[in-house]
Amino acid sequence: MSRKICLLLLLLLFLSFFPGNVWAEQGLTNKTMIIFENQKVDNVFLYGKDGIISGEVTDEVVVINGNLTLTNTARIKDRIFLLGGELTQEPGAQVGKGIFHISLANENLNSLLLGVGAFIFIELMKLFLALFILLASLMSAFLFKTRVNQTKVILQKSFIKTGLLGLLATLGLGLILVALTVTIIGIPIAVLLGIMLIFLLPIGLGALSLIVGELLLTGVARGNKSFYQVLTGSLFIAALLNFPLLGVFWGIVIFVLALGSLAVSLLPGRET
Repeated sequence: MSRKICLLLLLLLFLSFFPGNVWAEQGLTNKTMIIFENQKVDNVFLYGKDGIISGEVTDEVVVINGNLTLTNTARIKDRIFLLGGELTQEPGAQVGKGIFHISLANENLNSLLLGVGAFIFIELMKLFLALFILLASLMSAFLFKTRVNQTKVILQKSFIKTGLLGLLATLGLGLILVALTVTIIGIPIAVLLGIMLIFLLPIGLGALSLIVGELLLTGVARGNKSFYQVLTGSLFIAALLNFPLLGVFWGIVIFVLALGSLAVSLLPGRET
């Protein structure tokens, strides 16, 4: 029983993200299946269909996104699993081992499923962002070592100016992306800018990781090695993202500083 319930709950969680009318548009019919009186079947499984049972079912009845009606002559030897529909049971209908019924019309259930889905999505995004910071910082420290070191020096010399430039760059880039996405022609350009940002931003992240790692490893053996500094700094930056509220603010600060230091390092004629 526990395995079937777990499987049905997982299926329900997946199906709950799609409205009921979408299933009908996928080619599923809304015909009603009828088990007539004196008719005997082993089991019933309906998806996107309604069912009327007047006969005998020796095993389980499973109905997903459909309504189920049990007339007074219905005999269900095992259990009924009804997900996303309504159950009508006339007096005299018999169910041997109970009814497991979840209606998606329940607002509390919808809120629960939405909350679970949002929580899973946020946690996956945090994991992806942490891995991106770690891998991007390490990659940039080795592939663009000179540029990362130059960016680090720039950030240390003019921290406030770099932050202000990063804030302006973030706002400007956001406005440009919004303006591009409102037109079909501008969407490919917006995608191209996003790809360029993904490839260039690791330079700023690598510089920030170097600075943070250098501070954390002061006085530690091998603390002057760039690999350990980048690794420690990126792990520390990624770890702070998991704090509620503070993590969001920290993520914004890191993005602004990384973009600002990248912008300053790419300015022509910049001397380090």
